[in-house]
Amino acid sequence: MAMAGGKDRGSAGLCGAKDGKVIGNEFLSSYAEVVRSLGGEPESLLLEAGIEPLFLHQAGGKISLWSTASLLEKSAEVLNCPDLGLRLADRQNPTSIMKPLERLLNNAPTIGESMYYCMCYMGAFSSGICATLEHDIARQMHFFRIELLLDGLAALPQITEQLALLTYNAMVSLSGGVARPREIWFSHLRVSRPRTYAQKFGIPVKFGQAFDGVFLKDSDFKTRIVEGDPNVFDSESRMIAARFTAQPPGIEVQVRQAIARALAEADCTRERVAASLGIHSRTLQRRLFKVGLSFEAIRDEVRRNLAFRYLARGDLRFTEIVGRLGYSEPAVLSRSCRRWFAATPSELRRSLAR
Repeated sequence: MAMAGGKDRGSAGLCGAKDGKVIGNEFLSSYAEVVRSLGGEPESLLLEAGIEPLFLHQAGGKISLWSTASLLEKSAEVLNCPDLGLRLADRQNPTSIMKPLERLLNNAPTIGESMYYCMCYMGAFSSGICATLEHDIARQMHFFRIELLLDGLAALPQITEQLALLTYNAMVSLSGGVARPREIWFSHLRVSRPRTYAQKFGIPVKFGQAFDGVFLKDSDFKTRIVEGDPNVFDSESRMIAARFTAQPPGIEVQVRQAIARALAEADCTRERVAASLGIHSRTLQRRLFKVGLSFEAIRDEVRRNLAFRYLARGDLRFTEIVGRLGYSEPAVLSRSCRRWFAATPSELRRSLAR
């Protein structure tokens, strides 16, 4: 199977990746134990999701990211366990599941460098997860953003919360408890009791945000990894670079994320987005043209995905959604929904509530 990045041509198996987005099967380590502890039957749930149970034990295996996310949502529903993703993350070693990157991440000089390499080589672990790092100079904070490259419409709280807690636990473990995230953002609404998040994270957790990810202070970012071995890091970094192509977020990801931020600030023009990326608007247009995209098409896609998520939430009024999408009036939202979904905002909200 060709790994994300294009270099690796290993013989690792692949299970159920019909949508093309995959993740290492280690991501479901301890799944069977957690489900059994809740009185469930993991094998039947796995098969229903299209995942062969024995495949989880195959070294280097890849499974469908969509099937994995759907499995966790279905399992949480069947087992009446809204914190399933958090329970699973608590049972897992947060870096050892990141094969083949675990030794590289464990031996990087600092927490920040470990997160940087995780971002650049995420494709070696999963072709369906995008990680980015953003620096807020005014707040002296870094934001490690986690994005699922799936359909973009459905909220998937279980896998999202699992990823956030794995990130939190990795920082604490690698730094010997010196560093930890300072705030968690989730785009979905709260699915578990507030006490559950307080027990798992012990820091502010905010829901209904524009993005998913964790904030950490500059000092956390610079914290040294306590058991890192420079020699192991050097050899692992060379080996990973030889097998996989480093892929920091490309122009499409950068623009999509900048558009989402600009929409929240009600100033989503090409000029504003280009300025936020430190380039001229004409340069932005040329770079998008080279990859067969346009600013207008990406902005429309971002608005479509956000509109679907916002309309699925009963806590947002239509006027609030109009503002969050950067529209001037409700009529524009209505026309867009008819074009995207062949339904009015009210009709779509009713169908999503069923």
